Amino acid sequence: MKHIFILKSDTNRTLIQQIISLMSGRYYQFRYTKDIDDARLIAKEYNQSQEICRLYAVGGDGFVHKIANGMMGSQNELVVIPQGTGNDFARTLYDDFNPIHILKESLKLKSHPIDILQCQDDLYCINVMCCGLDADVGNIVNSQRKISFVPRPLHYGYTIFHKLFHLKFYTTTIFDDDLLYNGDVVICTFCNGCYYGGGYLAGYQSKIDNGLIDINVIGDINKKELPHYLKSLLTNTLDQTKKYRHFQKTDVTVQSSQYVNIDGEIYDPGVYHLKCLHNALKLVYKKEG
Repeated sequence: MKHIFILKSDTNRTLIQQIISLMSGRYYQFRYTKDIDDARLIAKEYNQSQEICRLYAVGGDGFVHKIANGMMGSQNELVVIPQGTGNDFARTLYDDFNPIHILKESLKLKSHPIDILQCQDDLYCINVMCCGLDADVGNIVNSQRKISFVPRPLHYGYTIFHKLFHLKFYTTTIFDDDLLYNGDVVICTFCNGCYYGGGYLAGYQSKIDNGLIDINVIGDINKKELPHYLKSLLTNTLDQTKKYRHFQKTDVTVQSSQYVNIDGEIYDPGVYHLKCLHNALKLVYKKEG
C-alpha cells in the first residue's frame, strides 16, 4: 500500500520529522500543495493507481474537502490528520486531535465506507453544507483568517457576536417531492458530519454512514429572541427550541439567495441538488460497534 501525505507548504517542520520517523520502513510520499485546490488535483492523480493508496489530508476542513472531492470514484482510502482552525470533521471521528497519535492509530486500522453528499455534478460535501447566519459567519472566518486579537478556535464565536449587530435574513427554499421549507433562515445546515464552526453541533442526528442527509433549520427570529437562540447555538441545544425544524432525506434541492458554505469553503448562491451517496468514500477511522 502506498501512503501519500498531502500537505501545505507551511506545514509544521517538527510534525513532518515525526511523520518521517513513524513511517520508517513503509512506502510513503510527501506531496506539497501550491494552493488549496491543488489538494484536489493531487488526490485525483492517484485515482487510477494500480494499487490502493492511503491519502493523508494534513490540514483543516477545507483541505479535507478538496482531497475528498479529488478522491471521488476511486478505491483509495482517506486519513484525516487535523491541522486547521476548526477541525470540525475530525471532531466526528476523534477524541484526541494529536496528529501523531492519530497517524499511529490509523496504521493499525482498516478503512470503512462512509457517505458523502453530492451538491452539484462535480462538487461534494464530506461534513456540512450550510446557509443562513452560520454560512455568513463561516464565509467571513474563511476570507478573513487573521483576527489577531482572538485565538483561532474562537474566530467563529467572535464573528457571530459581531454579525448579530448586522443580522440579515436569507430566503431559502428546500424541497424534494414536497416543499419542506420556504422562507428566511438564521440557521440552515445539511449534514453528513456532526460539527461546524469550531465545535458547534450542526447535525443533531447525523451519522456518516446511515445514508441520510441530516437537515436542521431555524427560521427567522426577532431581536427579542436573539439571546435565547444564540445561547442555544453556543450550548448545542438548538434542537430544543420552538423554531427548530428537522428533516432527514436521501436527496433534496436547496435554493439559496446567499453564498453558501461547504466544509468551510465559500460557494456561489443558487440551486444545489443534494444527494446522499451511501458508502461512496473509504475512510480510515475507528468505527464504534
